[in-house]
Amino acid sequence: MDRSDRLLGTLSLEEKIAQLSCGGRAYEMSDVFDRADGFDVAAFAGRFPDGVGQIGRLNLRREAAAARSLAAAIQHHLAEATRHGIGALFNEEGLHGLMAPDATVFPSALAMAATFDPGLIEQVYTAVALETRVRGANYVYAPVLDLARDARWGRVEETFGEDPLLASHLGVAAVRGLQGADPERIPPDRVLACAKHFVGHGVPQAGSNGAPVQLGERELREDHLAPFAAAVDAGVGAIMAAYHDLDGIPVHVNRWLLTDVLRDELGFTGMVTSDGFGVPQLASLHRVAVDPVDAARQAFVAGIDCEVPEPRGAAGLADLVRAGHLDEQVIDRACGNVLRAKDRLGLLDQPVAATEPPSVDTTAHGQLAAEVARRSAVLLTNDRLPLDPTQLGQILVTGPNAAHGHLGGYADPSATGVSVLAGIRARFADSYVTFAEGCRITDVPAGAHTWWDDEVVLSDPARDDDRLVEAVTAAADADVTIAVIGGNEATHREGWWFDHLGDRAELTMAGRQDELVERLAATGTPLVVVVISGGPVDLRRVVEVADAVLWVGYPGQDGGTAIAELLAGDHAPSGHLPITWPRTTGQIPIHAGRRPSAGRGYLHETAAALFPFGHGLTYTRFDVDLVAVSPATIEVGALAAGEAVELTVDVTNSGEREGHALVRITVDDLVASVTRPRDRIRAFQTVAVAAGRTERVVLRLGFADLALLDATMTPVVEPGTFELTVHVGDRTATATLEVTRDAPAATRSAQSNSPGWIPPRS
Repeated sequence: MDRSDRLLGTLSLEEKIAQLSCGGRAYEMSDVFDRADGFDVAAFAGRFPDGVGQIGRLNLRREAAAARSLAAAIQHHLAEATRHGIGALFNEEGLHGLMAPDATVFPSALAMAATFDPGLIEQVYTAVALETRVRGANYVYAPVLDLARDARWGRVEETFGEDPLLASHLGVAAVRGLQGADPERIPPDRVLACAKHFVGHGVPQAGSNGAPVQLGERELREDHLAPFAAAVDAGVGAIMAAYHDLDGIPVHVNRWLLTDVLRDELGFTGMVTSDGFGVPQLASLHRVAVDPVDAARQAFVAGIDCEVPEPRGAAGLADLVRAGHLDEQVIDRACGNVLRAKDRLGLLDQPVAATEPPSVDTTAHGQLAAEVARRSAVLLTNDRLPLDPTQLGQILVTGPNAAHGHLGGYADPSATGVSVLAGIRARFADSYVTFAEGCRITDVPAGAHTWWDDEVVLSDPARDDDRLVEAVTAAADADVTIAVIGGNEATHREGWWFDHLGDRAELTMAGRQDELVERLAATGTPLVVVVISGGPVDLRRVVEVADAVLWVGYPGQDGGTAIAELLAGDHAPSGHLPITWPRTTGQIPIHAGRRPSAGRGYLHETAAALFPFGHGLTYTRFDVDLVAVSPATIEVGALAAGEAVELTVDVTNSGEREGHALVRITVDDLVASVTRPRDRIRAFQTVAVAAGRTERVVLRLGFADLALLDATMTPVVEPGTFELTVHVGDRTATATLEVTRDAPAATRSAQSNSPGWIPPRS
């Protein structure tokens, strides 16, 4: 019996239930925390006489020192004034930087995914953890492990893209960065991580956030569960349930998902949290409960362990237990899971040990943010870059996204970033840089952060006449035009309720942006387009006329600096698309690894994507040689026993500058008992290659990379021929692998715990 179990046996019913919810969000608790950041001990004690599971968002709109002081005061009170002295969790948003004043804002998660570099991503989340802990908080809602399979969905920017393997590896990197390496104890400079949203959230009906999800069990297991299985194996401390229903059953009451799959199959032993107001929405939205208390009863029975952001239903669970309508064992299970999460953070120590705040090198974190911004930019087309700063007398910067920084959602309202215009003026200081807005997306002042605003008003196109004329006139006199277009934080974002929408019906760019680009190109001045957006936008008209197109997602606090350096050739672009870029909205869903019958074609339109998953150009040239596949023939039983196939790949930089090459291995099962995805990525590695040099990369494929769920939902590797393709840029090399039946004496059991694989139900 561990410490949390022993403690659980001493708690009263009220004390156990006190652990099962978030007491509220600090910025909304005016009776406890006043505007001067004071702490009303009497008010807090009156509200939480038996302790509290967690408090939300101490850091939002609060300076670091004040937040840390407040957290320490709360922990001291809980240690001294409650019977068992159990410390509180303090939850924060940390998707791409702590959502707090003066915290480092890294590029959005989708942009980070374009690096295909787990080591770099682990550094980012290590920094997020440190900046969170120094401010007194200890629990972060990250990473998002949803697969973005519908580009209309406003939360695409929060994800690591569409691919199960990429999301799995980057998710594991994020968990390790946030929590550290010890599966039992989280050190003082790390935090508890919460992976979300379990599960299938990235394919909502019609691309509408929280809408019903229809997934077959095979696709659910092989694709959408895979990143969560990897995070569980990495020791993630908490998992958040998703808002949607799956085949008619809301996830918050889906016992099969939350208990049978997550607990019994995947072996998760951490804490399962609701999403914000996900419990009362079982009554108000899904209509499977009569009121919030009934909703809480159903959710906790199914496997939810705590309710956030406030106890709308959990507060009534004690009465249900006393009335015999709820077994107290449900409360014990949930409370035990919460206590185990707290024990990993040392919150069961009595009193909670006071520690000196860890030191934070904000300069180093800023440099890391800039490096990620450089590495995440994806060069989509190129006939003009890099630009030579010594040869440009006049540069026109134009477009609605040029004059202010773009940080993406889940950034503190006070946060700012370097704009593309500012970055170009600094890097191209010897050129005469002019600016003309060209057109607008939304009618807000430049730099306004509109992710928060419920109402979004698009710009009146008629008001752009003069702006267009000004930009086109200026372009005619320039040596090069740089147009910064796309979307902004208001036009593609989380739609968290019916009065705060964020999903799109079409991928077409808002306003007159296409017209602006076409009229700029018609001047004959070389045209470079920088696309800033939370996900794919319709770029058909843009790529037809632009000399180069660079996509940068939301590039974070130093985005403008990084983009200018890339344009100038100080660094070579190395990002690759973590999501398929549709040619038209009507192609959705379109993603890598679809089955052979998908994408036959349309009557008057190609079925091909505008840019495929993994696409990304650079300023140098890479050649690839698949040196060896060893062994070229392997028995099924050998794979099941843990043996692997090694692919030895030589990558040669035949250009004149250093670059980062992405080596991807895709696997095509040529004949199988069930339909299989085509060209599914099964291994990848990013490698730096100096000009004129060759680097050797060895990648391994094991049971999980060749397996399928057969007609009985059993994981097997079937004998047959597999086509293995190495991709480096637009270069490929292909070989075949023969998987044979076992010799008669071979008896081996399947091993299927690697990222990207989910075992079936027992």
